[in-house]
Amino acid sequence: MAIIVAALRARRRAVVRRKALAELTPDQLRDIGYPRDDIGHPQDNRPVLEIKAGLMTKLMSMR
Repeated sequence: MAIIVAALRARRRAVVRRKALAELTPDQLRDIGYPRDDIGHPQDNRPVLEIKAGLMTKLMSMR
Protein backbone atom coordinates (compact mmCIF):
# COMPACT_ATOMS: atom_id res chain seq x y z
CA MET A 1 0.00 0.00 0.00
CA ALA A 2 2.83 2.41 0.85
CA ILE A 3 4.39 1.84 -2.58
CA ILE A 4 1.13 2.75 -4.31
CA VAL A 5 0.74 5.92 -2.23
CA ALA A 6 4.34 6.93 -2.96
CA ALA A 7 3.86 6.34 -6.69
CA LEU A 8 0.66 8.41 -6.73
CA ARG A 9 2.36 11.27 -4.88
CA ALA A 10 5.31 11.20 -7.28
CA ARG A 11 2.96 11.27 -10.26
CA ARG A 12 1.02 14.17 -8.78
CA ARG A 13 4.25 16.14 -8.20
CA ALA A 14 5.29 15.50 -11.81
CA VAL A 15 1.92 16.74 -13.11
CA VAL A 16 2.09 19.88 -10.98
CA ARG A 17 5.67 20.53 -12.13
CA ARG A 18 4.71 20.15 -15.81
CA LYS A 19 1.74 22.51 -15.39
CA ALA A 20 3.91 25.12 -13.69
CA LEU A 21 6.55 24.94 -16.42
CA ALA A 22 3.89 25.15 -19.14
CA GLU A 23 2.71 28.50 -17.72
CA LEU A 24 6.18 30.10 -17.89
CA THR A 25 7.30 32.23 -20.81
CA PRO A 26 10.43 31.31 -22.79
CA ASP A 27 12.33 34.13 -21.07
CA GLN A 28 11.34 32.84 -17.64
CA LEU A 29 12.38 29.32 -18.62
CA ARG A 30 15.78 30.63 -19.74
CA ASP A 31 16.12 32.50 -16.44
CA ILE A 32 15.71 29.32 -14.43
CA GLY A 33 18.00 27.40 -16.79
CA TYR A 34 15.39 25.00 -18.04
CA PRO A 35 16.50 23.70 -21.46
CA ARG A 36 13.72 23.27 -23.98
CA ASP A 37 14.00 22.54 -27.70
CA ASP A 38 11.68 25.35 -28.73
CA ILE A 39 13.64 28.01 -26.83
CA GLY A 40 17.13 26.62 -27.33
CA HIS A 41 19.60 25.45 -24.77
CA PRO A 42 20.81 28.37 -22.70
CA GLN A 43 24.05 26.61 -21.78
CA ASP A 44 25.15 26.08 -25.42
CA ASN A 45 27.85 28.36 -26.80
CA ARG A 46 27.87 30.49 -23.71
CA PRO A 47 30.96 31.96 -22.09
CA VAL A 48 31.67 30.59 -18.65
CA LEU A 49 33.17 32.60 -15.82
CA GLU A 50 34.86 30.52 -13.17
CA ILE A 51 35.21 32.24 -9.81
CA LYS A 52 37.52 30.73 -7.27
CA ALA A 53 36.88 30.81 -3.55
CA GLY A 54 38.15 33.99 -1.93
CA LEU A 55 38.19 36.05 -5.13
CA MET A 56 35.64 38.59 -3.87
CA THR A 57 37.62 39.01 -0.65
CA LYS A 58 40.78 39.71 -2.63
CA LEU A 59 39.01 42.16 -4.91
CA MET A 60 37.43 44.02 -2.01
CA SER A 61 40.77 44.26 -0.19
CA MET A 62 42.36 45.76 -3.32
CA ARG A 63 40.00 48.74 -3.22
